[in-house]
Amino acid sequence: MKIMAVVCYNGECGTGSYGYDIWRALKTYFHLYLRDSDIRNVYHHLKDLCALDMIAREEVMEMGNTKRCFYNLTEKGRSLKHRYEPYLEIVRQDAALE
Repeated sequence: MKIMAVVCYNGECGTGSYGYDIWRALKTYFHLYLRDSDIRNVYHHLKDLCALDMIAREEVMEMGNTKRCFYNLTEKGRSLKHRYEPYLEIVRQDAALE
């Protein structure tokens, strides 16, 4: 639910959500996955959320022919907002303080 809250918040702000950015947000806002090696756990959860059709993955070609995978909430994921809303509020409040 925390990952979905981060993806939702980034969508509200008009910024993309990609794995590394989601990992940094989880560290910052929730004090999770604090070691650099923990990023693989975030990617594992993203893969699971995609398989459950909660989020969708989109590969985007960026400058320098670099691919980056962005994640967005699906309709099914948005329908669970009542479950991740408390985490979304934490992200909103902490981001406002930055």
